[in-house]
Amino acid sequence: MEIKAKIITAENIVSFGKVVVGASGAPTSQASDYKFWSDIMSYKIEGETEVGICTVYKQSKSTITGMERHLTTPEILIPIDGPFMLPLLKDKNKPEETETFILEVGQAVVINEKVWHGACLPFGRDESSYFVIFKKGTPFNDVEKTEISEITIFS
Repeated sequence: MEIKAKIITAENIVSFGKVVVGASGAPTSQASDYKFWSDIMSYKIEGETEVGICTVYKQSKSTITGMERHLTTPEILIPIDGPFMLPLLKDKNKPEETETFILEVGQAVVINEKVWHGACLPFGRDESSYFVIFKKGTPFNDVEKTEISEITIFS
């Protein structure tokens, strides 16, 4: 199966989570040397959090064959040095409903609890790194994985 990656928007990500696509409106606070926008997105997480970094590398084909989800924590992804494609799925029994979103540097996405997500894929470059934020211990205590039929993602 093939799916086309799409630019992420607040409207098209809503069934999977939330996205910050930049500040808008009047700043909460500002002076001659800064502008600050407060509360541009919120999420709830119980307990201590951890921040990790993931680097993904371009492969000969942009494909995924598995996904994972976390039952007790949202997952926040923030591009560091380049854009990436993020495959998301609500029901593992319907892999044909996978959607893939392009995240640019300067954006952040919150993937809701229980939403299946595939490994991110670099977009337009050979590698991409991003911050991963979720409840402390998630990689060891709250990862459910599933295999899916191969999906090729194109932009």
